[in-house]
Amino acid sequence: MKRLICLTIALLICLTSCGIGDIPLSGDYEPEVTGAHSDPIPPDPPEHTSGNGAPDKYIPEGEGGATAEATDIGFEHVAPNIETNMTVECNSGTPNAYTLGDGVLKFSGIAADSIYTVRGNLGGYILIDVSDNYKFELILDGVLIQCSSHSPVTVLGGDKVTVTAKNESTNYTYDLREAVDSTVEGVYSGAIHAECDLQIGGKGSLTVESKNNNGIHTKDDLEVKNLNLTVTCIDNALKGNDSVTLESGKIVLISRGGDGIKTSNSDISDKGNQRGNISILGGRVDIYAACDGIDASHNVTVEGTAVLNIYTDKYSDYSEEVTATSESVYYIRFNINNYNFSIKYTNDAGESIWKTAKLEQNAQGGGMTPPSEGGRPGAASGRPGQPPSSNYLYKVDKPAGYSKMQIFIYSSGQATEQETDYAAASEVMTVNDSYDMIVFESTGGSLRMSWSNYSTSSKPGGFPGGGGMGGPGGPGEGNGDKSSHSTKGIKAANEIVIKGGNIFIKAYDDAIHANADTALENGKNPTGNVTVSGGTLVLYSNDDGMHADGKLTLSGGTVTITNSYEGFEGTSVLISGGEASIISRDDGINSTTSSGTGIEIKGGSVYIYASGDGIDSNSRDSYKGIVFGGGKTVVISTSGGNSAIDSERGYAYTGGYVLALMPSGGMSSEAKHCQNFESVAQSMSLRLNSGEYLTIGDILTVKMPTSLNGLVIFIGDKNADVKTSSSSTANIDVNGVCWH
Repeated sequence: MKRLICLTIALLICLTSCGIGDIPLSGDYEPEVTGAHSDPIPPDPPEHTSGNGAPDKYIPEGEGGATAEATDIGFEHVAPNIETNMTVECNSGTPNAYTLGDGVLKFSGIAADSIYTVRGNLGGYILIDVSDNYKFELILDGVLIQCSSHSPVTVLGGDKVTVTAKNESTNYTYDLREAVDSTVEGVYSGAIHAECDLQIGGKGSLTVESKNNNGIHTKDDLEVKNLNLTVTCIDNALKGNDSVTLESGKIVLISRGGDGIKTSNSDISDKGNQRGNISILGGRVDIYAACDGIDASHNVTVEGTAVLNIYTDKYSDYSEEVTATSESVYYIRFNINNYNFSIKYTNDAGESIWKTAKLEQNAQGGGMTPPSEGGRPGAASGRPGQPPSSNYLYKVDKPAGYSKMQIFIYSSGQATEQETDYAAASEVMTVNDSYDMIVFESTGGSLRMSWSNYSTSSKPGGFPGGGGMGGPGGPGEGNGDKSSHSTKGIKAANEIVIKGGNIFIKAYDDAIHANADTALENGKNPTGNVTVSGGTLVLYSNDDGMHADGKLTLSGGTVTITNSYEGFEGTSVLISGGEASIISRDDGINSTTSSGTGIEIKGGSVYIYASGDGIDSNSRDSYKGIVFGGGKTVVISTSGGNSAIDSERGYAYTGGYVLALMPSGGMSSEAKHCQNFESVAQSMSLRLNSGEYLTIGDILTVKMPTSLNGLVIFIGDKNADVKTSSSSTANIDVNGVCWH
């Protein structure tokens, strides 16, 4: 559940022993006083980039993001009292199968596939109730609908229902309701809601705006064709529980507090179809999301001529403060660890149930492991790069169906789940769904309680950069300022496949991320794979550019990562074709597997400019962590504490060209740990000045992006002449590279 809250206002509740107010606690303890910790300062961006880490030469032009047009949220046609003057025309099928009165236009009694056209204004809502045996199409021809009491367009049934904006017509749907509880029967949170398959199309335009709820939502499949569509809402702009397919049109999606496009199911339908997929097949789609741009419960596919621009979190002009809260548990934070907590829950019938909190693993010493978000564990020792705090974290179940709660605190010698002998207790309170963390602070012998959210209690950094998956972290790792709710560009619970299209993403979290941590409803284990075989991608990420819990594969297309913590990260990484250009604050390419081949480059073109390791594998198999089997690779590491090529137990070379540049000394010797280095490679120390040209025989010229007292390693021709010069006639590319 995503809730919109003002984080500057704290709800304070004081506890007493059987009362209210500050209290002394029984037991011997000395409250600890801890200082405030600031967020870690990230390392400086690479020298040839602008101050925000994105190189000026990569700022996209044309369709790739710079021209993505934001839209104003105006509710421009909303009137205090709209006059209903809607007309209804039956184009085909069952005639007169509607009623219009008291602000409700209802279609029912359909006995054949039918098409109706509506025109004019409606101060109320449209209700479509069609038998599952028939298709129904509603054509909008200059329509304005606004409603403050109901979902403006509600489809209760039909074999398939289509809402079409007539050619050259302009149509508006406004949901003016306060936030609704969609778990209540008959209450729908979408401005347009369908209980069946829904297609939105036509060659006109449709604007859907919701002040406090969702945009367009169907419980089954959602398709968009041809339409000029704008959706503005607080939560999901487009949601099809079973699937979402965008085929064509110009689509602008604005989610001020949720996801741009979302699915929720991952099982197999009665017809044998896999649910949960999101497909972008064509058209232009601009997404501005406070959370994820695209969030699929199964797969995401982008192909064809699709133009896709995504901005998340602080990079969206429309994001509002979002806090993700847990629906099933409360977290209790306390700066003392010799007390126990139980909560007595009571339902409306007066029946009670007790739940006792458990100290979370690694909580002692401040280790607070946040709830799993996007498949990525939190930092195991609080914020990366900071000393541990003296807070202890507990978790207690919040059962459904109970409306009241009372918190009891027990000293170490007292039994839990009883209300006669305890150290402190709260008053009876309403179960709070807006917050999921209860914070206790003991200072000066008094105890205070406040409501907060788990997501604001710690801000984990990115994936650990050392020691493999879940290994130890270090100062400045990942995006230490990101929200704990997911703010990825494209996210899938199983697999992401990009076959074509023009994609620009500016994400506050990973730009592209495939999970493998949550069991799928179809009974299969998720793959967590990311596969790019075509298209043009420009990715700007405050965390990873592309992250795969499984295998990350590039076989075609062009991927340009203009800013990232780590560029490519996967359990394993395979590059067999295409072009990759990566700028990273830590590793350019990182594999987390501890055995077998972690990274294989056997084709394509790779350019890496990294502040950490250029190419880093954590595999411990001798000479298998990294395999160069072909392709053309330039990798530059600017940090003396890292290496352009870093493998635990050596790497292998069987073909291709590799130029590796890094500062001499430090870990540079790692880059020579090749099984047959002496027979295929050469190395030398050179002073490399920014702006100079480094030429490798008639094979390669590189314009230096920075100055290095460098170690130069070239693999593929041990006899090629290596020299520097102040000028060159080589036709270098945007990275300063020319392969002759």
